[in-house]
Amino acid sequence: MSRFSIVQIPGKSKLHIPMIDKTLLNDDGANTGVTSPEWMVQMDTFLSCSVEGYETYCELFGWYGESSRYTSGSLASSLYTSATLRHTDLVIVIPNGGYSTMLEGLMNTGNFIKKLIIVRLGNVKTAKVVLQKLTYTNCRIQKFNQQLDQLVVELSIMTKNNTVYVYGQDGQSQGQMVTQADYSKNTAS
Repeated sequence: MSRFSIVQIPGKSKLHIPMIDKTLLNDDGANTGVTSPEWMVQMDTFLSCSVEGYETYCELFGWYGESSRYTSGSLASSLYTSATLRHTDLVIVIPNGGYSTMLEGLMNTGNFIKKLIIVRLGNVKTAKVVLQKLTYTNCRIQKFNQQLDQLVVELSIMTKNNTVYVYGQDGQSQGQMVTQADYSKNTAS
């Protein structure tokens, strides 16, 4: 499990985002480093890294996205059919790589990323497994910000699918829990 801190992203937005803390310390206070990423992201197929099984992903340094439902009227009664599902822009922080001009080009032209996947990896017994998978579709880049060796990318999204994989104390899979939302149609399951 990695540590994180809340960092304000420089610029006009005053955005605060959880960022992975790369300095993991052992009991003696020595830096042990990070052996493999806990969070990774895939955007269509143009990212790359050397993590086995995740070659079309890259490490995700930090991210922020918030789901909500706007309900007008009295909250004491039934949910109004006018209640609107909302999602903030999805903000991701990734390493600056050879794909940076492609991302900036997508923003400049208004083209969208068909599928963006965020995975949280963990170790169960001796195997590296996906603990959570968030899938977003039809993402349009709203802001592109290079900050030295990292990129801060803000995207509007159309749909979100959140899958959490559950494992027992013995390391055996106990299934998954899933939620889905389509913000363009205001539907969820």
